[in-house]
Amino acid sequence: MITTLLCTRGMIFGETIRSLHNNLCQIKHIPVKPIIGLPIPDAQNAAVRQALETKADLFLFVEEDMVIPDGTVLKMVGMDEDIVAVNYPVDGGWGTVQRDGEEIIFCGLGCTLFKRHVFEKMKDPWFDTSHSLRITSQKPFKYEVTDLPYKYGGLDNYFCHKARELGLEIHQLMDVEAKHLRLIKNDDRKLNKGTQEIKPLPPISKHINY
Repeated sequence: MITTLLCTRGMIFGETIRSLHNNLCQIKHIPVKPIIGLPIPDAQNAAVRQALETKADLFLFVEEDMVIPDGTVLKMVGMDEDIVAVNYPVDGGWGTVQRDGEEIIFCGLGCTLFKRHVFEKMKDPWFDTSHSLRITSQKPFKYEVTDLPYKYGGLDNYFCHKARELGLEIHQLMDVEAKHLRLIKNDDRKLNKGTQEIKPLPPISKHINY
């Protein structure tokens, strides 16, 4: 059984909800309450604590601005791996999956499936912004754990580092890319027409090896 850990700082895109519905209607699912209004990483930790109170053996993390192609979650479940990530674009045309050859070193957690034992092996709090990772060399690939002043996003990479230290493997669902949405414009509320302008970031550039 699978449960979805949905965290939002206040707004979830409608297309995100629709893509989740289309994916979850294909599998047995244990519902849990979305975590609303907590900051990163408190929201993620609260979501995991809630999920561990269920009998679910798979935890699906979906962030508030992700759009998942139909059938994605079913494919992720079928891989039967500790951690399965879906790549998605970030500013600059990059993807979130960092490899050293075939091995995934870290990834963004915007659309990620975890087996329950990942969180049972790792100590609470699972997510924190006390550290991040800094790549020091591409060939040979090396990185160091560091305390970066810029904390946003660091929890994803540091979580992956801790997981790999415990012998957990990170895998990618290949040939699938989630959309990463941005609110471009929010029109005059007096119009009441729901005319927010929402656009996805451009797809990951095939010319960038990341």
